[in-house]
Amino acid sequence: MFPVSVYALGIGNITLYSELNQNLHADILLVVSEGENPADIKANLASQSKFNEAGLIWKPFLSKINFSTKALPNGSFYITLSTKEVVKEPSLHFILEVSGPKSTLYREFTLLIEPPAAYYKMRY
Repeated sequence: MFPVSVYALGIGNITLYSELNQNLHADILLVVSEGENPADIKANLASQSKFNEAGLIWKPFLSKINFSTKALPNGSFYITLSTKEVVKEPSLHFILEVSGPKSTLYREFTLLIEPPAAYYKMRY
């Protein structure tokens, strides 16, 4: 038997706490190996070239999003997204880049800050 070193890094779902015409506040769950230090994980907006590769439009407001990693007392890791400016777009579409000591992951997200009126009609 040989010891196997496993390193896991994963990007979970996003939870949005803000609304249209408010500063952006959202959290993204991270899956990391046991004993990992949040300071070793960096989260950023992907480069404009990644947006081009994915066929997405890069909007200037996206560069105003601040990304920070944090560990909760229960051992969970999160990326917090925030802005100092209010969000005036009804939706944000972006690619997140998460880098750890041994890997880099990308994930595309769409935030519906103010869903279309048809969404409310379907729900109720």
